[in-house]
Amino acid sequence: MRILQICTQFGVGGIARHVIDLSHWLRDAGHTVHFAGEPGALLDAGKDDQFHALPLAGVSALGGSVPARMRNLLSCVPRLRRLLRAHPVDVIHCHESAPALVTSLAAIGTGIPVVVTYHGSEPERIRSFGRISRLGADVVVTPSHLCAGQLHEIGGIPADRLRVVGLGVKPAPETDAEEVAALRRDLLGTDGGLLVLSLSRASYQKGLDILIEVAKEVAKQRDDVCFVVAGDGPLLEEIRAAARANGVDGYLSFIGATHRPYLYLRAADIYLLTSRWEALPISIVEAFRAGVPVIATDTGGVSELVDADVGAVVPVGDVAACASEILRLAGDPALRAEMSAAALERSREDRFTPDFIHRKFEQLYRDLAAKRTD
Repeated sequence: MRILQICTQFGVGGIARHVIDLSHWLRDAGHTVHFAGEPGALLDAGKDDQFHALPLAGVSALGGSVPARMRNLLSCVPRLRRLLRAHPVDVIHCHESAPALVTSLAAIGTGIPVVVTYHGSEPERIRSFGRISRLGADVVVTPSHLCAGQLHEIGGIPADRLRVVGLGVKPAPETDAEEVAALRRDLLGTDGGLLVLSLSRASYQKGLDILIEVAKEVAKQRDDVCFVVAGDGPLLEEIRAAARANGVDGYLSFIGATHRPYLYLRAADIYLLTSRWEALPISIVEAFRAGVPVIATDTGGVSELVDADVGAVVPVGDVAACASEILRLAGDPALRAEMSAAALERSREDRFTPDFIHRKFEQLYRDLAAKRTD
């Protein structure tokens, strides 16, 4: 098969990593895969000769005013149509609403089946995502059963057009124990302590302002807990300034982007996610792969991943509950060890295995391609 994968942008983030991993698997299985979207740190034409630049960020919320985004939309549609003529495909898979909107217009009259994946959004955007998806998608995929229900009930997407397919996450790479120990010393100091890690982009979605408040609450009772946030993003400097203004910069570090998340995960004692919305966070599965207990906000499919065996789920924005769970785990090394073992065991389930998940996507593409009518 010939497949086109379209993302808004290929910067550092879980969506782009998922798309790239899936596409490499498909290529290994003998399929042809093209990419389209904004180039970024993970992928561009220099890294892959089947990458095609398409300025989709200007169509998304990043594009500014509605008139500006409409102009960008009208510019992207003919570019995508030219791409489809130059590189015919059997299936188009869009990730997020901006690629879906452009594709719904560019693919008119082509007969090419379109898959759209919902990776999560603000609750108020579910209805608009549903409208876009109903317009141009043959199938809407989401990794979370809860999100599938919301897309049906709020977004108006017919149940027979929805599919729940998880996110395959590659096994954790080997890391050098001495390097992990050195990283812990660097982050915690020679006196040691407890390391709470968050792999989070500096954006409103990830709730790092909430994390700052959590760090303040924990520091009232323990001065040996160090919070580390790894990730880049548009609000990074603003968040750093907020940490300084709240007096937590002594035990809350923002290290920026890292291309070695497992090094930090293996150095961590607890993984923390304070997101306001998610679908099914890849970073939680990565924490499981590293055997790290998880404390996360109850959004999207988080409760489909995390329970009392591997950590805790807290209400979105509930600073006191989040701080309480961190302190509970911080004070009970035996419990953390039990959760660590349970997290490792959970990471081996089929629903997180790339081969298992990617075969589901391959079969979905085959089914759609077989029904294609030009």
